[in-house]
Amino acid sequence: MQPKEISISYRTHSRKDSLSGQDQLLLEKAREATSNAYAPYSKFYVGVAIRTLDGDVVAGSNQENSSFPVGQCAEKVALYRLTHELGRKPVEAIAIVVSNEHQTNPASPCGSCRQILNEYRNFQEQPIRILLGSVNSQEVIEINDVRDLLPFAFDGTFLGI
Repeated sequence: MQPKEISISYRTHSRKDSLSGQDQLLLEKAREATSNAYAPYSKFYVGVAIRTLDGDVVAGSNQENSSFPVGQCAEKVALYRLTHELGRKPVEAIAIVVSNEHQTNPASPCGSCRQILNEYRNFQEQPIRILLGSVNSQEVIEINDVRDLLPFAFDGTFLGI
C-alpha cells in the first residue's frame, strides 16, 4: 500500500499592507467585529467579515455563554447572518481576526467551524479564500480555499445525497 500525501498552499504576509485594498478592508471589518464579541469567560474575542463575489460584506462575532457548548463561534454567526440577510450568495473571501492578550498570532477556526465553512463551500464552484489575522500582529495568513482546512470533511455524499 502506497502512502498518500495531502498538501495545502498558503501565504504568510508579514504586513497587512501587502494585501489588496479590498482584503485590508475585510480584515478591518473583522477587527471591528471583535468589539461586538461577548467573551467574558475565555477573553478570546473573534470577529469575522465575509465578502461575497458581488462585494457585499457581512460581519459576525463570537457569543459565549456560561454553559460553554451553548455559545456560538464568530464564523457561524457571520455565515448564518449572511444566509439569513442575503441568501446563499457565493462567497469570495472570509477574514477571521482574533483579539486576546495571550494570542499574538492569527488563529485558525475550530473543527466545528471548519465543517460549517466546508458545507457552505459545497454550494459554490469557486474557492473561498480565508484571511487569518490578529489584533496584536501585522501578520496575515492567506489560505487559498476553505477546503484546505479540512481535507476529509464530512459531506452529503456520505448520506447518499
